[in-house]
Amino acid sequence: MNAARTYELLQEACRALEQAGDHAIAAYVGVSMAMVEEKYLVGHDHLDPIDQD
Repeated sequence: MNAARTYELLQEACRALEQAGDHAIAAYVGVSMAMVEEKYLVGHDHLDPIDQD
């Protein structure tokens, strides 16, 4: 499984659901994103360095 791609697809789905007004479903997708992020260390927090300036 490509965890980074899976996370990316979930993120796209979450954005589309939010834009469509399906906030409850988007919240569940967000939980799935958090689970993938935690288990496979992918996602925004793990890919982008934090600027400490």
